[in-house]
Amino acid sequence: MEEERVLYLSGEFIPESRAGLPITDAGVLYGHAVFEYTRTFNHGPFRLGEHLERLYASMRYAEIDCGLTLPEMERVTLETVERNRHLYDSGDDIGISHNVSNGPMAGFGPPPPSGFRPTVLVYTWPLSRRSPEIAEVYTNGVDVVVTSQRTVPARLIDPKSKNRSRIHYALADLEARRVDPKAWALLMDDDGFIAEGVGANFFIVRDGALISPEPRNILLGVTRAVVIELAAGLGIPFRETNIGQYEVIMADEAFFTTTPYVIVPVRAVSGREFGDGVPGPVTARLMEAFKELVGLDFVEQAERLRDAARQAGG
Repeated sequence: MEEERVLYLSGEFIPESRAGLPITDAGVLYGHAVFEYTRTFNHGPFRLGEHLERLYASMRYAEIDCGLTLPEMERVTLETVERNRHLYDSGDDIGISHNVSNGPMAGFGPPPPSGFRPTVLVYTWPLSRRSPEIAEVYTNGVDVVVTSQRTVPARLIDPKSKNRSRIHYALADLEARRVDPKAWALLMDDDGFIAEGVGANFFIVRDGALISPEPRNILLGVTRAVVIELAAGLGIPFRETNIGQYEVIMADEAFFTTTPYVIVPVRAVSGREFGDGVPGPVTARLMEAFKELVGLDFVEQAERLRDAARQAGG
């Protein structure tokens, strides 16, 4: 039998089989919870500090008190990784998830056995099991559908807070996959400008310049910030502006940035293909720069993990 993962749950490290969530948890009843996702490269957490800083900013925005200081959260995170490291192949990498809410809510029955305390969950999982088919998109690109489902505007809930109230993401994803089972969704904001993907930031390239949607209605992704830094180091001009569907159609290249998959080239948006191939030249330069930064060829890793999964299945 496969050995159980160890989770950090609200003050203690426990085997996965003992994990339970009160049915009156605020995250369950109202989606009043925030989260983070970090990954490793060569088993070392990448930009964990930035992810935890954003987690604590999200908690402050959502008025959630997890009961841990940021250094304490970092300590339990690293310990969770260490307690599970032996479960993952040395050639794989690790995803690290944080989920935090204010815990059970009063007024919905008797108090839970654990009492009214914040719910803090930290757990890990192997990247190879999340999406083995991701290897293909680095060379073939993803097809994108601009959905009718839009983002939640900042005047209602600011997307800079990484919260669990994300049914609009699920609906956009379902809409895109009705068009093409492998398509990725791209959402517009309330004003009809391009915002972001489902858990991914979006960029276009035009005349050698890197362009991102304005940050008012998007999550300020950690990987997005790294790509902007890399662009500056490579002398690639960058600007933030409103992007309409017209600008996307007229772009030379496009790609997503997301923590687990880093940089994902786009082949076509709503059936319109980009002319510079996949990945485009600017996208390819940024991918190479990211590989050098983290000391790992994440494309080769994805291909190797895909091939290993196929052999194991066959």
